[in-house]
Amino acid sequence: MDYHGMVDDLKGHFPEAIRGYKIFREELTVEVDAAFLVPICTYLRDEEPFKMDVLTDIAGLDYGVGRSPRFGMAYLLTSTDHIFRIRVKISFDEGDEIESVSGIWKSANWVEREAWEMYGVKIVHHPDLRKLLLPDDFKGYPMRKDFPTKGYDFDKPLRV
Repeated sequence: MDYHGMVDDLKGHFPEAIRGYKIFREELTVEVDAAFLVPICTYLRDEEPFKMDVLTDIAGLDYGVGRSPRFGMAYLLTSTDHIFRIRVKISFDEGDEIESVSGIWKSANWVEREAWEMYGVKIVHHPDLRKLLLPDDFKGYPMRKDFPTKGYDFDKPLRV
């Protein structure tokens, strides 16, 4: 089945969830409503012609202050059976809750934690949401476009 057929399959099962799609450089990106993320990801993992058995990565996105929706996440999925990738994108506003997909793919655990820590994405039903990269007392979200380039405390001495 080609990518257009896959999109038709998804639209048939989730007609109200698919917001759009794009094929670029022989990779499919499907934009979905964030409310349907878990059912769509479960379907993509379990059903033919997809069988997306590996979550390769999750990328946090900040489209910029003043944009609506401001944030997004892109889930890069791989099928080792069929040797192809699909990117699933969601968009949401600050404060919206995003359901964890760590129950679908265990590899989501750390990358969801990174999105939470770096962008402030509210991820619900995550089994272990704690900081990975920054000190526990760090304030702010350094990957957001409104975070100061030099940090909030750049003028203060480094505490060791």
